Amino acid sequence: MDKKTQKSPGSPSTDDTFVAQERYAVEYAGPFAERINHYLTTLYASGDAAEERNAAALDEFRRDAGEAVIALAKAGACCHEHDYPRRWALVYAAARLEHDAALPYFRELVLTPVPEAQPRGGHGFSAAREETVLRTTAVEGVGRLAARGNRAALKALYEFLDVPSISIRRASIQAVLAVEPKARGKLAERIPAEFHYLLDVRTIPVTKAPQVKNPRKHLKDEKPLDKPVPPGLPDAGPGKRSKRRGPRLRGK
Repeated sequence: MDKKTQKSPGSPSTDDTFVAQERYAVEYAGPFAERINHYLTTLYASGDAAEERNAAALDEFRRDAGEAVIALAKAGACCHEHDYPRRWALVYAAARLEHDAALPYFRELVLTPVPEAQPRGGHGFSAAREETVLRTTAVEGVGRLAARGNRAALKALYEFLDVPSISIRRASIQAVLAVEPKARGKLAERIPAEFHYLLDVRTIPVTKAPQVKNPRKHLKDEKPLDKPVPPGLPDAGPGKRSKRRGPRLRGK
C-alpha cells in the first residue's frame, strides 16, 4: 500500500463493504486491546467458521466481562466520530455481554443528543441516522439487562422515553413491555399522544410479515402484459423489427 492510499487506524472508512482488515484495529491501547481487535476482525470476517470464531472471541470477553465492557467503552471513545462500523461493533459487543457494568456506557450514549440530520458522503449516508442506530443498539443492551432483573436498567428505559427520537422511543417501549407486559398505561402517560401507536409496534419474524397478494394492484397500469414487447430500433416502431441489416459475417 502506498502512502497516498494508506489510512491511519482512526480514520473513518469510506468503503461500501466491510472487509476484515487491519484498519479495523482501534487506537485503544489498554489491556483488552488485543482481544478487541481480534473481535472486530472476526465480526467482519466471512466463511464457514466465521460465526464460531466470533462467538469464541466474545467468550474471551466474558472471562472478564465487567472490565471488558469498560474497555469497549474506552475503545469507542478512541474512534473517529464518523467511524460508525467500529463504533457500532463496540456497542454491539457490550450489549451481547449482558453485564451490569455496561449500563453507564449505554445510558450516556442514549442520552447524548443526536446530531442534526446532515447528509455525509455521496451514498445517502446520514450522520443522524447512524448515530440513532448506535443508540437503539444501546437501548437493546439496556433491555437485556432489564430482562435479567436489573432495576436500574428498567428505570433507564423509562428515562429514554423523553428522548425526542421515534426510533429510540420505539426501542425503549418494546424493551419495557418485554419486562413489564402490563405497563402500557404507564408508558402512555410518559409519551405524547401522537406517539401512542408505538405501543402496538411489535417485532415479528420475517416469515410472519404480511405479503402483498397482488403486486400489480398498486401499479399505475394494472393490466398485465401477456408477452413482453421487444424494444424497437431507432428506425422501427415499437415491437417492429428493423429493416436495417447488421454487418455481414465473413463467409456468409
